[in-house]
Amino acid sequence: MKKFNTLAIASSIAATLFLVGCTQSVERPDLDRVLDVTSDTLYSFENSAANTKDDKAVDAFVKELASNMNKANPKVYADPVGIMTKEDGAFVGFQDPNQNMVKDSGEEDLFTVEIDSEKNRLMATDATGAMRDHSFSGAGLLAGFILGSMLSRQRAAGVNPKSLSSRQATSRSAYQSARSRSGSGSHSSGK
Repeated sequence: MKKFNTLAIASSIAATLFLVGCTQSVERPDLDRVLDVTSDTLYSFENSAANTKDDKAVDAFVKELASNMNKANPKVYADPVGIMTKEDGAFVGFQDPNQNMVKDSGEEDLFTVEIDSEKNRLMATDATGAMRDHSFSGAGLLAGFILGSMLSRQRAAGVNPKSLSSRQATSRSAYQSARSRSGSGSHSSGK
């Protein structure tokens, strides 16, 4: 009987550990930080050495944005983040543990940053569909060029501005509550 109880307890502990490990959710990026860093990078890029007036400016901006995302304190995401530009003008942040700025196999999308021209706001959406927004007003010439490039790519890709302006941001309390419930995302240690 003692052997049976020990076996039952050991099985129960093993099942619990297995379930906890399997149900752990992946950490979500901090969308408010994503928007703060994106906005700050847009305005600081205006005076940078990479100040060019063509598509090279967008490439230089993406590199600077990724660098700023990874230097941000508090962090945007626990692991390194890469940034790429989509055909529709949106910026996609993805897991980039090797920091090569190329989305390799197995590197998941973390967030998307889009521009809503009708409401003058940047919008960040994570993989779960949670969305936060950040208003912007008056940008300098180069920041205006970057935003204009995003908008012209949206139009070329057939994105309807009304579809973006009708989206509602996730409330701060609901978003923060969901982030606090998410796990660390680490395979080596849990929360």
